[in-house]
Amino acid sequence: MTTHTGARRDVSQPTSPIHIELEGTPQEVRRALLRLRAKVDETALAHLDAGTLEIVLGEVLNNVVEHALAKRTDGRIALTCDFANRCWRVVVRDNGAAMPDETLPRGNAPDVDIGLADLPEGGFGWSMVRMLARDIHYHRANGWNTLSFCIES
Repeated sequence: MTTHTGARRDVSQPTSPIHIELEGTPQEVRRALLRLRAKVDETALAHLDAGTLEIVLGEVLNNVVEHALAKRTDGRIALTCDFANRCWRVVVRDNGAAMPDETLPRGNAPDVDIGLADLPEGGFGWSMVRMLARDIHYHRANGWNTLSFCIES
């Protein structure tokens, strides 16, 4: 794979972490995903398809805003993405409510063997996250949720 200078780059080598902090609003999630894309494009990783990373992060960040930070005005999210050994290592921290029972959702997808009009509008996010990411871990400490996972490229 080539960089902008035409030199070959070993994508298994680590890069500098990308760190983004944002307020817990849908508008800020969109801005954060755009900033992430711009930062990836500025690096020697510009040739990689970061689409899966964006899909998973979009689901995770929107869930944080919708559920953990619901009706809060002081919601904060910190996102760090590191690329090494052909894997995006992602850590998302937020100061919202804990996950129910402080465990990750199972991610069972809703039944889709039903009529189109009867399909639910939601419920697919965690099943998609579980399909696209690996090494998913969650814990809560000192009022902060921490979710980490890896996306292979």
